This record gives sequence, structure tokens and C-alpha cells, in this order.
Amino acid sequence: MSVKKPQTGVKLTRRQRFWERLWASTILLYTVVATVVVWRTLSKYGVNVFLFFVIDGITSWTYGIATARLVLNVIKREWKAVRKWTLAAAVSFVTPQIYILASARHAPRDVYLIVIGVITFLILFAILSLILQIRRSQKTARSALKP
Repeated sequence: MSVKKPQTGVKLTRRQRFWERLWASTILLYTVVATVVVWRTLSKYGVNVFLFFVIDGITSWTYGIATARLVLNVIKREWKAVRKWTLAAAVSFVTPQIYILASARHAPRDVYLIVIGVITFLILFAILSLILQIRRSQKTARSALKP
């Protein structure tokens, strides 16, 4: 007799997969905008714009899929999968910014402060959004249990 391993994560419908891919594609468009900003502001400080574009392009798709799956798993209360997708989203989000911080040379202090500030703000925003989504999910679950 074999024991089946429990599945973690949410099985996606066609519609959900469409929206997930649309979200990830939108984030890829953001990559193009971010690359233009990096080119115009940071290339003079040693940031290789082509390498940034490649790194951001690869991690943006991962970030888009990870954040979409993160939200779906929070809604479905699949907490093990939430942890996995949170880690994937966090790593894929900070990788391009870490590249900027590591490759920029002789940039004014304000450039570093702005990049660190943006990273910090967006991470705090993501954490707050996740907490609010979890609370909404728990509130919905509690209200469904009430007679």
C-alpha cells in the first residue's frame, strides 16, 4: 500500500493561469521602464544596463508568478505554499536591486539611499499587503463558520 504525499499549493484553473500570466507579463513591462530609468540615471556610475535588463527580466517573470501564486495560496489558506512563494517573491524582487547596489561605483550617496529606500518601502508594502490579505482570508473563513 502506497501513501500519497499531500499536495501543497493551489491547482490553477485556466482563468487563474491566464490572470497569473497577465500579471507576470505586466511586471515584465515594468522591467522595460526600470531599465530605461537605470540607463538614464545609473549607467554613468558603472551599472551595466544590459546585464540589469537580463537579471530584471528573468527575476520579474519569477516575481510575477510567485506573487500571483502567493495571493492564491493565501486565499485558499495553504500556508506551507504561502511560505514557499513568499521566499521566491522576495528573492526575485531584491536580486536586481542588489545588482545595482553591487555594481554602482562612485555614485552619490543619495543614489544608494534612494535604492535602499525603494527596496525598504516596497518590502514593507508587500508585508503589509500580505498581512491584510491573510486577515481578510481569516475573517471570511470565520464568517463562513457562523450560523
